[in-house]
Amino acid sequence: MQTEISTLIQAYIEQRRQTKLDEIEKKKNVKNGVSESELAILNEQIQTAYLDFNVQTWLTSAAVRAKQISLATHAVKFTHGSAKGSNILVLASSADVAYLDSSAIVAPAVDAVGNAAALDVAKLLQLDDGDATLAVYLSQGDDHVLRPLASCDEQCQLWADGLRQALEVKTPSSHTLAKQIYFPIGDNQYHLISPLYSSALAHELFHQVQHSRFSDEMKAARDARKKNQPSDMDVVRYPDLAVTISGGSKPQNISQLNSKRYGKTYLFPCTAPDWQSQYQPPMFGVNWFDSREVGRNTYYLIKLLAEFLVKVKPLDSNIRIRQRRDQLADQILDSILTLAVSHQTNMSGWSETSELSQAQQCWLDPQAGHLYNGDWQTEVSRDFGLWLNNRLEKASQQQLMLGSEALQHWQALCHDAIREAGR
Repeated sequence: MQTEISTLIQAYIEQRRQTKLDEIEKKKNVKNGVSESELAILNEQIQTAYLDFNVQTWLTSAAVRAKQISLATHAVKFTHGSAKGSNILVLASSADVAYLDSSAIVAPAVDAVGNAAALDVAKLLQLDDGDATLAVYLSQGDDHVLRPLASCDEQCQLWADGLRQALEVKTPSSHTLAKQIYFPIGDNQYHLISPLYSSALAHELFHQVQHSRFSDEMKAARDARKKNQPSDMDVVRYPDLAVTISGGSKPQNISQLNSKRYGKTYLFPCTAPDWQSQYQPPMFGVNWFDSREVGRNTYYLIKLLAEFLVKVKPLDSNIRIRQRRDQLADQILDSILTLAVSHQTNMSGWSETSELSQAQQCWLDPQAGHLYNGDWQTEVSRDFGLWLNNRLEKASQQQLMLGSEALQHWQALCHDAIREAGR
């Protein structure tokens, strides 16, 4: 295990050295060449790179620079970019949690906050051998993981103590720009509670949302759904998302993970659910159209239709008037048919003890189809026409006096709508 970590550290430092050398070589191989003085400077930089990226030299430098950063799962800078309070690193997880929070994440992502020039130290601390990261080993006091790279025990201890500065909060503090809640505990004493943004949780949710939107699996599942083809993958989508941006055009100034998320944090809707009353079937009254639920859901639409009919009453009928009339009537029918579905999908046979007419029982309770030998669709449509005529006359304060011609028209619209709805 020690050898694996030490090998990863050596490979990481060598990779950084090679990146630096490649940059210098690129400058040497410019199209128009370089002067002798510039070449000498570049060669000197190559020698310096070999010295600076010597394993022991680089680890000593990293141990000194580690205090410039803070590894954290919860960071204060997300509240305000200039906040300078403590950041918290919480790696413990729980298999049985009552709420969706950072403790529910099996392997929380670790963020790095602080001087961007020292983020290479943060990446070093997050090197993982498959069992744990270097940061976890150091937090548990396993300093010996660095021993194969050190020339002596004192040097190993120096590295471990220095690197551990990025993991520890010696004097926890809040800040005037951080969120603070003073919680009274009696005798004019207070606990100061400072809620911190969980970058680890935000990162996990970010990847879940990104996967649902852009992954090849989700794209294939959505394509299969469009084509009515089977798919082993469920189509996952998150509606009504909001997005906040941290750091503006420079998300790296907030944290390392914030930069990887392009500064985005997805917010899920937390509004209270819409209140739905307990289902009550229409047991009383012969005509369901006279019920309170129908009246409540069609009141405004009937008022609109009545106002329109009063307005065009002095005019000669034309196709535009008739189209608008039928459009408003269709909206009333749509509202009624939507209400009817809740009764039609209720437990079959519920209408046996209701006062509804047999035709309306056949319509609203599929199990009651045997009760009526006649054309229940025509009967229900006539009930609708009579009801709509009556409601329109009341809504217009008797300015409309609708007779059999209007009744037949409403009846025909209702009959067609019921048939189209499959009932």
